[in-house]
Amino acid sequence: MIKKALRATAWGVNIVALCTMVGIGAFHYTEAHAEQAIMNLGEEEIHCLRQNIYFEAGNQSILGKRAVAWVTLNRVVDNRYPDSICGVVWQKRAFSWTEDGKPDVPLDNVLEQQAWQSSGEIATEVLKNWIKNESDPTVGANHFHADYVQPFWADVKYKTVTIDDHIFYNLRW
Repeated sequence: MIKKALRATAWGVNIVALCTMVGIGAFHYTEAHAEQAIMNLGEEEIHCLRQNIYFEAGNQSILGKRAVAWVTLNRVVDNRYPDSICGVVWQKRAFSWTEDGKPDVPLDNVLEQQAWQSSGEIATEVLKNWIKNESDPTVGANHFHADYVQPFWADVKYKTVTIDDHIFYNLRW
């Protein structure tokens, strides 16, 4: 449902953008529109993105955290994956932390709470950039893994970029 709404919005935005570019110059999705779109997603969707950033990239740089968020969002708009952030995050075997048997909450110490706070800020920032169709640092990746493991699927994916100790991939077509 979210995927269809995003595509409908994107189609409408593309028509408006084309008309605007022809008429008066480049179209920019405004900050206010992006913030409204994020509010329309709902807190649960934002929370799922925050969790995925925290648990998959809590020890990574800001760029590494952004990259994990982009992979999540790239899957949302890909027909091969669920059409919501929470659906993508909680899809069976999608992300290692969702099946590790540990509590899905941040640890209660200063460092972990800072990482949790940062993950929330990055989730909101990346959502805004995604909605405004800004540059994706993963170049469209929909998979990643740590550089110290070699998953069975890595050979059938197209490597897009390495950020920190994560290698990002896209499915080959």
